[in-house]
Amino acid sequence: MGKKVCVKRELAAIGIAAVLSATQVVVWAASDAPIPPERPLPAAAPPSAGNANCWETLWSRPNAKVRMEADGAMPMSITTVQELLESPPAGCQAIINIHSKSALAALMGPPVIADQRDLVSISPLAAPSAVRVEIHSEINARARYARLYGTSTSIGEGVVNYAGADLREGAILGGETVSSSVKLKIYARGTDDEVGELRAAHATITISSRHVGRHRVIDTALGRKDCIPITYEKHSSLGPTQLVDTLIMTTPSVMQITDWYCPSERFVLRTEVREQGKVQRIDTTAIMPVGEAP
Repeated sequence: MGKKVCVKRELAAIGIAAVLSATQVVVWAASDAPIPPERPLPAAAPPSAGNANCWETLWSRPNAKVRMEADGAMPMSITTVQELLESPPAGCQAIINIHSKSALAALMGPPVIADQRDLVSISPLAAPSAVRVEIHSEINARARYARLYGTSTSIGEGVVNYAGADLREGAILGGETVSSSVKLKIYARGTDDEVGELRAAHATITISSRHVGRHRVIDTALGRKDCIPITYEKHSSLGPTQLVDTLIMTTPSVMQITDWYCPSERFVLRTEVREQGKVQRIDTTAIMPVGEAP
């Protein structure tokens, strides 16, 4: 395969990974409920009145590191760390730092490595009822031939948190919609010369109403846990994507999702994604204090 073809396919892989990450983070950002103190986490200053509710309803403990691993056509490893900011009484703000490695399996090449820093704002603070999530991201992604650097803006509305929701068998939770725009400059690895841009102005995710299933004990990466299956349909679209001088018309995807929410951890420890007869599994493999080895 010629180098030009490799570069173009790699750019497409980086772009897809970057846009998916920018859009997906809204779905994850506010679903990380507080971690019970079974294992001591780093001490932090007591929350002020303005952000106390953030700690108790929407956010995992500040300075806790969460790692997730996905298999399938786009294997991925994601590590996130949240930094809680001073927030007004009517909402929450935080910084989420994301380090990820992802690859399209068909490319048989090195992974796309991305570092993303998100400023997340949530209002009104009324979990688990509908809220508005706004995220401004700085993205730096790199692979064998190219590096992409730029920003994205994402806005989500709907139910984004399972903690505190009615999780009785048969209950129905609300859905969520997310829209994102991404603009990344493309640089050649080695010379760092700018060679073009990647723009996706209308990436979207739509999540249907969620259906709560029956508690069951499952094997997770963190041991056997009593968990609740929550199922829904997810529609994803990158929209028209400009890659240098090529306009890519992507095909929207429809996925059947099962989140396994485990009350003892107040966290989704497994997600199963079914699409076109294939199943991808995303496991939460570690929840630990920053600085602690897995």
